[in-house]
Amino acid sequence: MANSSPKYSLGDKIVHRSYGIGKIDAIERKPLNGIEAECFKVKTENGHYWFPTENLDNPRIHPVASQELIERMIEILRSAPIDLEIDHLQWKEQIDSVQRDGDILDISTLIRDLAVLKITGKLNRTQDQALKNLEKRLLREWAASIGVEVNSIRPRFQTYLKESKAYFQKGNQNEKK
Repeated sequence: MANSSPKYSLGDKIVHRSYGIGKIDAIERKPLNGIEAECFKVKTENGHYWFPTENLDNPRIHPVASQELIERMIEILRSAPIDLEIDHLQWKEQIDSVQRDGDILDISTLIRDLAVLKITGKLNRTQDQALKNLEKRLLREWAASIGVEVNSIRPRFQTYLKESKAYFQKGNQNEKK
């Protein structure tokens, strides 16, 4: 039995799209589709899951964000929003895509734009729920990547979003002049 793989090792924190943040705590042999396979055992807040050590390009699983990605995420959260004048169908498609396949940078971009859309009063229920879910997902990964509790970074997160909202509000004031 191997002790590590090129991408993951015992003790690594990883993110699963459905199960959330977990830590690889063992390598075990498990039956998969009737065949014994070597699998990483991942402990999460709510239990365990396994994935094959040979299936390292699984799009549902990725390492917790690096410090570089966290810095890029913060830049996005602090920046001016992109075009908010898209229709509800485009918003739905964008939300679905990010929830399904988005990385932390895609998530931070969508959070920033939805948070600004919220202050315009144009956020519908689907968008509001997506904003809450994506914020929770981003905060958990951010906290796991730097080894702190979510509540300790929430104030910084809110400050960064306020900066983005200020860009938007300043832009709207300039348009009205």
